[in-house]
Amino acid sequence: MTAIIFFIISTSGVNTLLLPASPAGITTGFSVSKDAEAIFYNPANFDAGDNYRFWCSYNRFYVSTQSVSLALAKRIKSVALGIAFINFDYGDIEWHPDYPTEDTLTYYSGNDFSIVLGGSARISPQGKIGLNLKYISENIYLYSGCAFAFDIAFSYGSSKSGISFGASNFGTKLTLKNEEVNLPARISLGGFYRLKKLIASVDVHHLVNYGKMEFGFGLGFPICKIAELNGALHYREALYPGFGLELKPGKLTIKYAGSFYPKDLGMINSMGIGFEF
Repeated sequence: MTAIIFFIISTSGVNTLLLPASPAGITTGFSVSKDAEAIFYNPANFDAGDNYRFWCSYNRFYVSTQSVSLALAKRIKSVALGIAFINFDYGDIEWHPDYPTEDTLTYYSGNDFSIVLGGSARISPQGKIGLNLKYISENIYLYSGCAFAFDIAFSYGSSKSGISFGASNFGTKLTLKNEEVNLPARISLGGFYRLKKLIASVDVHHLVNYGKMEFGFGLGFPICKIAELNGALHYREALYPGFGLELKPGKLTIKYAGSFYPKDLGMINSMGIGFEF
């Protein structure tokens, strides 16, 4: 129970923005994210075609905490444009009155909600730039507030190798209970290299507000024409593993990913589906 209370406290102030929004975030999502799903992790990798691309994912965290994300993308001339929504639901939270008291326990809900407008474009044959504009709101018990932020990222590379640099969650402060809270700003650097069928990636993140570092190593291995296995090792205050499976039959994409983080709270499960129409 102590670990659960710690999780609720540490994620307030929309630090849920640092948690996975979809399966890619459990398997080093910054450098190797792609298509419409990349709008959540690396807007420079965000891409779209002449048809609409839709992405939906569901994450189950701890106890009753969960999140849902949606993204829709389309290319207009040379620019990939998209809109995305993320809702993180804290579930039922116990409120303990000050003791001694005869008051009963109170249960309340809380959620973080974000709207993302994103776009990316090529600035050279191998270079891309991406930008997200975000509206972010948090509602916990009687307290609510909103803020605006942006993500910016640059990527350079080919299908064999590439490198990305980006900054996320920079913007206004969130006001909760008459106190200003900084959004969880992050600076990221990542890269990948394809060796025959194996794709190796590494991401390094600097959490600006806390002066801490995080990193992740990932491996992707196609097992057949439409299926790929993914594995990762992350560090966020402690080492923990991630793993996943991606299926791409035709224009349909199905993903599952799981991770043990933090180890005291059990397992994160994430499912996603995307398609063109």
